[in-house]
Amino acid sequence: MEMLVNINGWPGVGKLTTAMELSLLVDGRLLDNHTILNVGKAVTVEGSAEFYALVRAVRSLAFDAILALPPKEPVIFTNVVARGGTSGFLEENWQAIIKLAEARCCDLYSVTLTCAPDENARRIVREDRALSRKQRDPELLVELANERVLFDDGATHRMTIDNTSLSPRETAIRIRDWIDGTLPHARKPGQRAASD
Repeated sequence: MEMLVNINGWPGVGKLTTAMELSLLVDGRLLDNHTILNVGKAVTVEGSAEFYALVRAVRSLAFDAILALPPKEPVIFTNVVARGGTSGFLEENWQAIIKLAEARCCDLYSVTLTCAPDENARRIVREDRALSRKQRDPELLVELANERVLFDDGATHRMTIDNTSLSPRETAIRIRDWIDGTLPHARKPGQRAASD
């Protein structure tokens, strides 16, 4: 079954590590938001008009390439899908993903990851996040919670997982099993292997 899967949540919640595990479980492609955003961060001033123009151009090229993939190949995204802020980019980006699912004639699965605030604050400061130019300020989490709201309107299927006490692998298995449960046929892609 053709599908796009978007893993949503605040910075540091574990989107990328979960998406990496999920891509292995369903034999899918992974396009995390930092792969697109980091091009803009590398050569423009983040938040500037030039930054958003470049990020949109990179996203457009990436989405065109996704449309050229074999139809049955799952594609997994990571993003913060939230309302609020001044740029409106997060909402715009979500609309672009919805349009991509429509163009690909496939279901769009949205998984929102949450975790306890103290655990999210612990995760966001990890050293490895700096290597990907990711935010590492725990105060950002407070600011985001006060100014923005996560959402997933327009997805074909939606679920929320509290991964406070789950590993990325355990979280990915829950997502895979949930997706499998929505599929209409008996033999399902990503069906649990004996090694799980």
